[in-house]
Amino acid sequence: MREFSEKRVFGTPPVRQSGAMNRGWKGITGFLGLWVLLTALLFPVVRWGVEATFPGMFTSPRIFGRVQLGVALGLGMGLLWFWRDVPKRFFEGRKWPAIVWRVVMWGILGTAMVALAAWIQSILGVRKWAGVPDFDLWAGALATGFLVAVLEEFFFRGILGLAFWKAAGQRPVPVLLGFNALVFAVAHFLRPQSDLPHGIFSGFVAWTKLELWAGPADVWRLAGLFVSGLILARLSWQQQSLWAAIGIHAGWITGLRIGHGFWCEASGVSGGWWGPSLESGPIPLVLLLLVAFSLWGRPARARLD
Repeated sequence: MREFSEKRVFGTPPVRQSGAMNRGWKGITGFLGLWVLLTALLFPVVRWGVEATFPGMFTSPRIFGRVQLGVALGLGMGLLWFWRDVPKRFFEGRKWPAIVWRVVMWGILGTAMVALAAWIQSILGVRKWAGVPDFDLWAGALATGFLVAVLEEFFFRGILGLAFWKAAGQRPVPVLLGFNALVFAVAHFLRPQSDLPHGIFSGFVAWTKLELWAGPADVWRLAGLFVSGLILARLSWQQQSLWAAIGIHAGWITGLRIGHGFWCEASGVSGGWWGPSLESGPIPLVLLLLVAFSLWGRPARARLD
């Protein structure tokens, strides 16, 4: 695989490298094909084992989602081997005090964005002040936010981001980052929306019942996730590490949990354009766009080596 370590500025014409793009896209294509096939084949076996051990505890869509996740993580490590990359470099770059400071500052920004959305919704009457939540909520929100952020950033911006971008070679920055954001957004709508039949082909049936094309996918949430993916990909590309992306991602998730504690939904309010959802609608989307425009308005310099 041909690598490159030359700094390039956002928008400059790509330099063609024979074989580099092929290896990057071959890995992605192989990953997606094997992911669909292995998930479909393993699901009936895993479902049988889970339902026999924990009868009635887990729904078939939830089991299918866990199989999807497990297969994706396993194949992700295979992608790193295929691209001759190592996960260690995703977390390098600075000393620990600087890393902690970066995660905290970006985390505060993420939480503040959600809190601002909740406050605006309270002005509009779809939420109301509920007081300061208990310590248990704070601790649980922080732990969940950081754990989910680390796992998702390692997979989406590490394996399918930094490693893939390096394997793809010098290509137009918007194409690489846009593809990453699209994959991130779509991945949140890949769970079946109804109970699945039994049988050896139930895993293949599940792929036809995903929310993305067989259910009422929330267009506002899909758009918000895409813009979120652009922000996270842009941060990872610029800094060539995952710490800033982990920080703001953890801040968003933490903010969602804490925001529901500070501002509860007003009684009798039905879902609409202005809330009460903190994840979808024009209010969260506008806030995300403001951050995205502030990041994309500066030259993107990257050293992929």
